[in-house]
Amino acid sequence: MIPPGQHGRAPDAGLRILIIDHGCCDHPHTRAHGIRAGLEAVGMRAAVCGPSTVPGLDEQPAGMYGIHLHDIAAASRSFLAAVRDGSPQAFLTAVAGVPSRLLGLARETARQMIVEASDALYPDAIFVLHAGILTDLAVETGAPVVVHVSAADLEVAAVRPSLRRLVASAIGSSDRVVAADASVASLLQQGWLGDETCDIWPVDAHAAGHVADACRAALARRRGEPR
Repeated sequence: MIPPGQHGRAPDAGLRILIIDHGCCDHPHTRAHGIRAGLEAVGMRAAVCGPSTVPGLDEQPAGMYGIHLHDIAAASRSFLAAVRDGSPQAFLTAVAGVPSRLLGLARETARQMIVEASDALYPDAIFVLHAGILTDLAVETGAPVVVHVSAADLEVAAVRPSLRRLVASAIGSSDRVVAADASVASLLQQGWLGDETCDIWPVDAHAAGHVADACRAALARRRGEPR
């Protein structure tokens, strides 16, 4: 958890950012680690947390906090297939149909790893790729949260009421919302954000700079500062 006073530092003084992805976060050739490398290249501290497609590791790679769900997911063929698949869409879709008891176990496993990552990094802000169950857990840490929403998130939510509740909670609880493109931004404005605005940018080669700016804005909002 975030210690008292942690957010009193200047927003550019060694900014610490925890990156959480609902898709595979295996080290090192995933997009979350690409963002981490970009942030660290400009002097920031960053770490990655998210599902792993391997059952477990004897030792976590530097900057990686893998959420290992294979043992839990084994009780559901669809959930296990999604964990092995590694795509965020498969994960989010499977979560929406997982029985409550199993979902509770998965949530607690993810919470423990997110807390471990937060306790190690003391993030100034958390950047979450995709609106879903891990966003709620990021919010629980007390750090400002930026959520990046894709078309797939809203498409799956439109046909699954249980996932819609997850997505609505993720968007409503975050300090900053980012849309992957203009069409996603339009959908967010129509049915999810109310009077709030959102940024628009894709997760690409320039994402690290966008992530840093969004996290600064989320931190400024938490402090009540104009951005």
